[in-house]
Amino acid sequence: MKLFEKCKYIGAFIKHGIYFFDKQNNPCFEKDRIMGEILRNTHSIEKGLSLENIRNGFGMQKIAEARNLINRYMMFENASIIPVKMFVSALNAYLNYHQTIGYEDDNVKNVRAIYDELSSKYTKSEEDYGGVLQLRKKEITQEGLETIKELFYERHSMREFDGSAVDMHYLKEAIELAMHCPSACNRQGYRVHIVHKSAFDKLNHWMDGIGGFANDIDKLLIITANLSVYRLSEPYQHVVTSTVFASYLSLALQAYNIGCCFVQRNVTPNIKWSVISKQFNIPGNEEVVCCLGIGNLKKEYKVPRSYRLPYETIVSEIK
Repeated sequence: MKLFEKCKYIGAFIKHGIYFFDKQNNPCFEKDRIMGEILRNTHSIEKGLSLENIRNGFGMQKIAEARNLINRYMMFENASIIPVKMFVSALNAYLNYHQTIGYEDDNVKNVRAIYDELSSKYTKSEEDYGGVLQLRKKEITQEGLETIKELFYERHSMREFDGSAVDMHYLKEAIELAMHCPSACNRQGYRVHIVHKSAFDKLNHWMDGIGGFANDIDKLLIITANLSVYRLSEPYQHVVTSTVFASYLSLALQAYNIGCCFVQRNVTPNIKWSVISKQFNIPGNEEVVCCLGIGNLKKEYKVPRSYRLPYETIVSEIK
């Protein structure tokens, strides 16, 4: 029996690996793959400029690669100009840095030529979409720290809601706040699909097994990962980034008095997800990571105590 379970377990991983490989090589998602690489290279420039000791004339190979990717990317219908603006702004910061220190070599000259080409061809915006920020260390006041602590302590997995509709304005603000979460090379591979209560009947038993509170939530937020923006060498990075986003979102929702509960669904491809994704027109290169059932908080409500294990159980120090 154990051998059978082991083979079944290994088979599931192989199946998922084949699924991931096929999505990565499907020409239908080439636009997203190229966008992911543009963002990755843009972030590489920004990281290089953020170092304490910047290597002069760095990154020429990645810059040239991104230039070629952009020319391919812009040939796609409905290609967003934002990744291009991000890259061009990063190049502008790159050139400004080298001009400030009075350094110029063949690499810098080549970067200037690429910048002139792309900025004249695709974007003339003066707004900064990339580069670096110079920040000052801020000391959080005790009052501010207490507010942050309160937000963390008040967040619970909710199963009671007041029955009113969640205001889309506040939901949008909470999602935009959560979008400031870290993501691998700033590729922002998470996606959110908001399912309104009026569309719950289309879930086709996908929500089976989560308990009776499913009928009390006002909206369901399906958090997916865009597989195409990651490389084959990063087989599960999409899960990490999307989960980080979902965690930030749970706190952002609490800040707007929107209760939520994580709803675990099968994160490996299956028939039920295939039906749901087609029903909701979710692109085929997106894989579900988790869901958040949300609703407005009651004035008073019950939550699981969910006592936390001691610090010593969770944390070890390696010196």
